[in-house]
Amino acid sequence: MIEVSREDLVRALKRFKGLAKQDLLASELTPDPTYWRTHAESRRTEYKKLIELVENSGIEKACVYAFQTYQSLDVSDKKQDLGENKGREQAIELFFHIFGIDPEKLRIARKKRKNYEEFSCQYPIKEIV
Repeated sequence: MIEVSREDLVRALKRFKGLAKQDLLASELTPDPTYWRTHAESRRTEYKKLIELVENSGIEKACVYAFQTYQSLDVSDKKQDLGENKGREQAIELFFHIFGIDPEKLRIARKKRKNYEEFSCQYPIKEIV
């Protein structure tokens, strides 16, 4: 079982959100500024939503939201959606990485179309109160 306090999780998510802001500011210096700006903006938006959920509803609700969002992401090669979806995917993978869950495990769960209950039984997350 992986235990994380609400305060530690929010602190980590705020740090990730700050890094996404730095990436947003640096996106103009990349070979594809539009893609990287969209990627960074979608990460910041996802971190903001996760922080709000953790603070207002608790870690479990944030995990359910993150897992269901991850399952629903279309990781196709459509250029207009690629930056946004890849940014959201990375943000959620880093969210679960805080709990020690490897991104590859999330990808496998998505490929097998597992629901959150199946996933959480395999990788239980407990909030330290």
